[in-house]
Amino acid sequence: MANKGFSRGQTQVLFRHLPEAIFEHDDYGLCKVTQVALGDAEVNRDALFDAMADALAMWPADFATKYPDTRDASRRSYYAIGSPREVRFTPYPQVFRCRSCARTGKFTDLIKRGASAVGRCSCGGNLNQMRYVQAHNCGRLEELYVPPQRCPACGSGTDLAFYDPGRVKQARWYCAKCKADVQALRMTPCKCAYNKSLPPGPRAEKFLRVVPTGDPSLYIPHTVAFVNFPEDDQGRLRAAPDALHLMLARTWGLLRDSVSDTVRERASLGKPEDADITASLVEQLRKLQPNNPMVREYDAKKKQPKGQAEIDRVNELLKACKVTSTGAPRRWLAEHTTLLDKTDVSTIADVASMLRRSGDEDGALDIEEGQRKASELLGIGNIRVVNDFPLALCAYGYTRTARDPSRTIITPFPVDERGRIPVYAIAAETEALWFELDPLKVYGWLLQNGITGGTMPASREEAWARLYVEVPGLREAPHEPAYGQLAAVAIRTLLHTMSHLFLMRVEWSGFAPSSVGEYLIPGSLSFILYANRHAETKIGGLTTLFEQRLNTWLWDAVQSGRECVYDPICKDDGGSCAGCTHREHSCISFNRELSRATVYGGPTPQSSAFEGTKLAHGYWKDAWKAAPVE
Repeated sequence: MANKGFSRGQTQVLFRHLPEAIFEHDDYGLCKVTQVALGDAEVNRDALFDAMADALAMWPADFATKYPDTRDASRRSYYAIGSPREVRFTPYPQVFRCRSCARTGKFTDLIKRGASAVGRCSCGGNLNQMRYVQAHNCGRLEELYVPPQRCPACGSGTDLAFYDPGRVKQARWYCAKCKADVQALRMTPCKCAYNKSLPPGPRAEKFLRVVPTGDPSLYIPHTVAFVNFPEDDQGRLRAAPDALHLMLARTWGLLRDSVSDTVRERASLGKPEDADITASLVEQLRKLQPNNPMVREYDAKKKQPKGQAEIDRVNELLKACKVTSTGAPRRWLAEHTTLLDKTDVSTIADVASMLRRSGDEDGALDIEEGQRKASELLGIGNIRVVNDFPLALCAYGYTRTARDPSRTIITPFPVDERGRIPVYAIAAETEALWFELDPLKVYGWLLQNGITGGTMPASREEAWARLYVEVPGLREAPHEPAYGQLAAVAIRTLLHTMSHLFLMRVEWSGFAPSSVGEYLIPGSLSFILYANRHAETKIGGLTTLFEQRLNTWLWDAVQSGRECVYDPICKDDGGSCAGCTHREHSCISFNRELSRATVYGGPTPQSSAFEGTKLAHGYWKDAWKAAPVE
C-alpha cells in the first residue's frame, strides 16, 4: 500500500509520530511513520547544535557514529532543521493472522492462498495484523519471522498458524491442518556495534527481541531542550570587546545593568569612525563648545566607561587566583546573562511588594520567610520566576528496547531526499522557576567534604572566581577533558538532585512532575524548572506556586526527599533509585549524577565519580532548623 499522510499538532508529532515510530491509525490499523515533512522553525541553530553535541556525548563513541559531529561547523550542513509538519506512513507490520482459523503469513502470501484484498481469509474470517515485531538495542526493526510454509509432519504448505497466548515465550507456530508443532518464535541474531561491545559468550541481548507493537520501549524518541534566544543577539553579545568579563560580572552579581546595554554604551565611546552617531555629534560639539555639559559627561564616561569598574574587579579576582581569563564567553554564560537581561523575571522581593500593595501582608511575610529559609538553611542564593522562558525542544533520534545510552545505540531519523538528517524542533515561551545556589555555601560544602582544599573564600564574589578557576569542569561540555573532574561532578550531582527533589513535590503547582522539565546551568550554579508546554497559552501554575506556596513547597520537598521506599538499602547504596530521585521521563541526563547523599550526607553511588565515598556533610545539613514550631 502506498504511503498515506495526515497532519497533527507539532507537540504530538514530536513525541508520538516521528519517523520509524509505530502507531495505531483509525482507518489503516497499525502503521509505521516513514517521513515527517519539515516546516520553518525559529530556533537558534548554534544553541541547538551545542545542545545536541552535549546530548550525544552521553553515548559511548561507538554508539553514536551515525551522526556527523555537530561541534564541527563544516558538518552541520548534513542536518536539516525544521518544525514537524505532515506525517507520512505505511501499514506495518504486514504479517496477518486470521481470527477464525489462526492461519498466518505475509499479506502477499495470504492473497495468493485465496485471501481477499479487503482483509478476509480464505475461510471467511477477518485477517488482523500481528501485533509483534522484532527489535534490537542497535535500532534495528523487523517484522516477525515467518517460518517456511510447509508442515514437517503432514507436508501441508498452506496451513501455517500461530498460537498466541499473550506471552512471547509460550507463543508457537503450528499446522492448522494436523495441529503439529512447527517451532517457537525465532530469535534473530544481530551483528552490530552494540553486540561487539558485549563480553564474549551467549547473551540474550545479542538477538533481536520479540516486542509487542504497543510496548513503549519499542520506540523511544530522544529530545533535548535549550534556551532559544535570537541567534544574532547572542552572537553580537559574545563577540563584543570585554564580553567575557562583563558576563562574568553579571553572573557573579557585580554588574547590575544589562550586559547588552553596557556593551552598547561602551561602543558609543569609541572612535568617531567606528562608533554610533552619538560619538560623532560630541566631537562636533567639542569644536564649538568645549565646556558644554554633554561634552564633559561624554569625556567622564570615556575615562571610566560603563562597566569598567566591574571589569577591573573581575580581573582582580582572577589574578588573585593566578589566572588571566582569555577566550570567548561559553554558552552557559550567554544563557545566564541573557536570561537576566532579556526576560521578564520576578524576584521574591517583587512578589512581596506586589502582595503588600494588594493588602496581603501575611502572604508577603510568608514568601519572605521562604526566602530566608532558602538562603540560610538550604544554601539557595536566589529564586526567581521567569514569566517568558524562551524554550525550544528538538528531537534528534531514537532508540529501541532501552533509553539508557550505555545499553543502546542512538539512531538518527532517515535522511531526506537531499541526504540530510532531519532534526525536528519547536519553540515556545513558557513559565519557569530559576534557582541559583549560594557560591559561598557551595565552596564551603566542598571544603567540608574534602572534595577541594584551601581556605574559605572571604566573599561571594571571591567564591565565584575560585569556583570558576578551580572547577573548570563546571563550564565545560561533556566531551571536554575536565568535565569529569571530581568537584565538577559533585556540584552537578548536587544541582541535579535538588532539581529532582523539588520536582517530586511540584504537584503544589497543579502540574504533574512529568509535565515539568529541568534545565541545568552548572557554570552559574543554577537549575531551572519549566512547564513543559509548547502552546501559546500559559496555565500559570509555577507562577502561582512561587507567589503563594513557595515556603510550603520548599519545606515539603526537603522533608519528603529524605525518605525512599527502599531505605535503608537505597541510602546505604548511594541514595539514588527509582523509589526516590529517578524520573521515569524527561530527565536530561538519564538519571545519572544523582545522590541524596549530596543534600543529606551518607554514602555515594559506587558507580559514580565519587567512587563510593561517604559525604560527611550534606548541603542541607541545617534544613532541620526549618521545622515549624508546634
